Amino acid sequence: MSRTRKLIIAFWIFIGCMLLWQFYSYDQGVKEASIAHPQQTQFIFLPSNAAPVSPTQGHHEGPNVQQTAYSVEENTPSTGSMTCHVTLKNLGNAKAVGVQVMVRPYRGTRTDDEDVGRNTVTITLLDDNDPSARLTAWLSFPDLAPGESSTQSAIFFSRSGLKPGPNLNPEILFQTEKAKP
Repeated sequence: MSRTRKLIIAFWIFIGCMLLWQFYSYDQGVKEASIAHPQQTQFIFLPSNAAPVSPTQGHHEGPNVQQTAYSVEENTPSTGSMTCHVTLKNLGNAKAVGVQVMVRPYRGTRTDDEDVGRNTVTITLLDDNDPSARLTAWLSFPDLAPGESSTQSAIFFSRSGLKPGPNLNPEILFQTEKAKP
């Protein structure tokens, strides 16, 4: 073998070793970054164009059940579906029984503007006559004592072209616990 051929082979071996070293160091950097910054698994979508909600003033007699958190996990439990998690809390001073909430994931759809940036999210309210806006599920919750909260989940099929938004103005049904004689 000539000296030139040996130099060419040595050059390509050197290039191959450098590429392997770069792949290894990149992989280690990705692993360290994922440990330092774990991926968020729960997402809460807040409407950016909604009026600010004023906190309840003073003392509320009886049960007062409100939605405190809402999140959507897309492609769970399988591809083409999504799981909506709803958290309700009793902010009143009496026990709430027969608690139910209507989940409407497409009532307010989320649109991301890729040209502006990742953090720009707009919530669009769909008309109540829109078939996607009418997609609902009623979730039953256990009885909630004052200050107690509970989370339940509903599974929906994903809609192509629509991203789920917040469960705006949820319809929550509950009753006051009746006094025992």
